[in-house]
Amino acid sequence: MVSKEFRKTSLKIEEIINFKQYAITDLSQKKVLDLIDNCRQELQQKGCCVFRNFLTNEALLSAQEESLLLKDKAYYATRKTNIFKTDDDPTLAPDHPARFFMERTNAFVPKNKFQPQSLFLTLYQAAIFQNFLAACLATEVIYEYEDPLGGLVLNVLQQGAQHPWHYDQNDFSIVLMIQAATQGGILEYAPNIRTPSNENFELVRKVLNEDYQEVQKSNLQPGDLQIFQGKLSLHRVTKVAGDRQRYTAIFSYSKNKNIIGKVKDSQLLFGQVTSEHYKAKRT
Repeated sequence: MVSKEFRKTSLKIEEIINFKQYAITDLSQKKVLDLIDNCRQELQQKGCCVFRNFLTNEALLSAQEESLLLKDKAYYATRKTNIFKTDDDPTLAPDHPARFFMERTNAFVPKNKFQPQSLFLTLYQAAIFQNFLAACLATEVIYEYEDPLGGLVLNVLQQGAQHPWHYDQNDFSIVLMIQAATQGGILEYAPNIRTPSNENFELVRKVLNEDYQEVQKSNLQPGDLQIFQGKLSLHRVTKVAGDRQRYTAIFSYSKNKNIIGKVKDSQLLFGQVTSEHYKAKRT
């Protein structure tokens, strides 16, 4: 049975990360260097890398409890969207991928709803965690979002919900699986289907028409951590079925400082906008 009150003390980082399997306190160890090198190769080849059982058993149970307490604070909304999250453009051909609209179900708990002692906040802000991610991404440092709502969110997918085909705006996303759905909720993606210089609309059209043979699947299990480069890989989370909801924590970082989301994006994702968003828009 889940407690109706959130735990008053936070778990320490050594109680959260499975250091027995991922000894990332020292990134100079050969075992860890091999782990990082393998991740870099997977990111380069297919834009996705998964670390199985990244959480300790205690942390996973705590994360599931916290998710159950947070889920009702999510902003729920359903809308039609294309892969670029843009408005319809009648000047384009009817079969252009930008004119292919699908139903998207949003349910995100924003960062300002997390308690100070949140396991997710502890992990998100931990230098050990950030340094490891930066190494995997082959960059010197990554920065937390300054966005008061984004940066760290809990995504809730209940029966019938889905995230249709889309690209991410940020270069990479960090996803922690907390609870898998009874059925569905699988990440499907077309690795590096576009490049900075070529949208490959013909291949993208095949994906949208379920006629692309190179689609990969990432079936995350509770406690798994995933690094995903969704800016170049078209991807979706398949429709969820059954009584058990799907919970994932999404950690957003940037290679640049002072990142705050756009006003329009904040309104769509969280149903609210803060003064910080308007200030960032002006400046």
